[in-house]
Amino acid sequence: MAESHVVSALVAKRAEIAGVIAQTERQLGQFRADLVHLDATLRLFAPDLEPKTIPAKRIRQADLWFEQGELPRRVLDALRRAGEPIRAPDVVRAVMIDKGLDPADRPSFARVQWKIRDTLKRLNKRGLLAPDGVGHGVLWRIADHAA
Repeated sequence: MAESHVVSALVAKRAEIAGVIAQTERQLGQFRADLVHLDATLRLFAPDLEPKTIPAKRIRQADLWFEQGELPRRVLDALRRAGEPIRAPDVVRAVMIDKGLDPADRPSFARVQWKIRDTLKRLNKRGLLAPDGVGHGVLWRIADHAA
């Protein structure tokens, strides 16, 4: 039979998750009601406009570690300081040290690593970075025309 402390911890966690779900469902109901009221008001001012054709706006979740635009700047700074193409994990270490985060903290490293991989891809798409190679051994550098 399972240990009583394990069972009580699981019961508490289940109760917590059920509470979050109930709260989220209440918020969702309120958001739906707000949307109905907004749609009705839109129809008063713009009868020809069909509110359902308005695309949903993507909501960015605030990052508690990096301000908006900070991570791309830090990535570019790390690559400039390196003076030569470097691998993504080296960019992660440089950014974390520069930000005052501990790269030896594995969960933090993994979190920043995912953010930096996305940032590298976006900067590459914008033509600011260029990859040398492919796969795990890819080296990143500032694009020739962006330097």
